[in-house]
Amino acid sequence: VNGTGGTDHGTASCILLAGGAIRGGRVHGQWPGLARLRDDRDLIAAQDTRAVLKGVLRDHLGLDLDPLAEQVFPDSRQVGPLAGLIG
Repeated sequence: VNGTGGTDHGTASCILLAGGAIRGGRVHGQWPGLARLRDDRDLIAAQDTRAVLKGVLRDHLGLDLDPLAEQVFPDSRQVGPLAGLIG
């Protein structure tokens, strides 16, 4: 049971990217530690998932950022793509 009486997932998680196009052998992001938790119970998210996915969709599939910010991830223009994942 979580902090709000439910059994769902927490606030933050991890992403594992695999495949031939991925620049492997690296870890992106920062470990926020456990001293400061969100709502005194959840790990603080250090990277926006949309940034990771925007980076992959732009750099691997060649998609433009405008449709990604407006249609794929609505109202996410303030979240830029994470570069350097595809190589």
